[in-house]
Amino acid sequence: MPEPLKLPDLPLMLAGTPRPVGELLREAGVPAEPLPDVPLFASGTGRFVIFDSRNTRSAARARRAASQGLSCIDVQSLLPAASEADSLSLDHETEQLLAAESATARSFLDGLKAAVEQLGGAWVRIGDYPFPYQSAIAIGIQHHSEELADFSDIAAALPRQATHFVSSRLRADRLAHLAAAGPADLGWQITADDRESSSRRTVSHWATRLARFAEAGLCPEGILLDAPWKNAPRTNKLLELGLRYSCQISPGIACRADSRSRIPGDPAWIRFSTLALPPPERFLEWVGEHYQSGCPLFLATTTERLDLVQELLNLSSDARRCSLMWQTSLGEFSRWWALRRQLRLRVWRTDTGHEIHATGDFGRFAWAVEIWRGQHRATLPLRTAEFVVPDDGLVYSQSLKRAPAGCTTPGEHVRNLVAHPEQ
Repeated sequence: MPEPLKLPDLPLMLAGTPRPVGELLREAGVPAEPLPDVPLFASGTGRFVIFDSRNTRSAARARRAASQGLSCIDVQSLLPAASEADSLSLDHETEQLLAAESATARSFLDGLKAAVEQLGGAWVRIGDYPFPYQSAIAIGIQHHSEELADFSDIAAALPRQATHFVSSRLRADRLAHLAAAGPADLGWQITADDRESSSRRTVSHWATRLARFAEAGLCPEGILLDAPWKNAPRTNKLLELGLRYSCQISPGIACRADSRSRIPGDPAWIRFSTLALPPPERFLEWVGEHYQSGCPLFLATTTERLDLVQELLNLSSDARRCSLMWQTSLGEFSRWWALRRQLRLRVWRTDTGHEIHATGDFGRFAWAVEIWRGQHRATLPLRTAEFVVPDDGLVYSQSLKRAPAGCTTPGEHVRNLVAHPEQ
């Protein structure tokens, strides 16, 4: 057990930093918590303080923390020239969150990791996927026709984990037909009528439609957007309805959480950036590229594609060759990503290894933690609330294509941030 007065390396303590800093760290799985007013007497206080020298109060708190023996790191020293901390925000609309913003976030997190390690600290993060997976793939299918005449045949031919997006206005007989097919994961597609309706009216109509779906034994969890939606309801209203995620074809970060609440444990809206299917001859290369980089691959297509079934079967086969690629649904991944944000870690670097304490839900998913040293990474399961990891029991692998902050800030050449050349 750690000595009584020895403070943990993690969580990082945030002393009045801009909100985007904390949100970015949470998405990246790097433990971080607000700095208590009396840090050395508060349980769980870490020994590294992150502050903003442009904020008078933040700088004053950092000076007080330094006088108590804590190590302080200035946010401004980690930002590229002429960049503001707000450039780290994940709250842009997905179509606006392009490679430039991701590069700023990646540079910031790389610099923070280097600063922590230079001060003798540990860089440990929550894995992006349940153990032992190293990547993930999910496929969304948009059904334009409300008749759903071929739904059973299409669903039977596709991977079981595929997410099916249908109209929210289905008739009772179509709902019964859909329920009989038993899709594993279901969502709604946003129509022109939805986009033209006011947000209040949309929420009212959707509450009624969700009740109709529930009567048929169906539970839509997400929405698919194929065009901008200016009158979209606020995400907290959608969460109250029981929805949990949205996906849109765009070159944004593959997956991110959008939480307006500052209360730990409050639900977060999950946003997916999906990609259209590449040409069949590029399936293997494309899937392999995401697998090696540790990035998820979220794809969306439509039943209007005549070659849909065979392409998706080929893609599913390619994914199975990557034994540690998690084949999941958009709904299941959104539940994982939201739950992952609630796990809390405390980490001590000892003379012989690491001691890790965790709080959170251990029952639903097999958690993973990554321990980094430079560009080398060791991944191990997190099965208990407290455990010790001796250095001589760790196997590190060099991760040139993987980022120390995971898929939140992938490398420059990973194509979940940019459209592939054929688009």
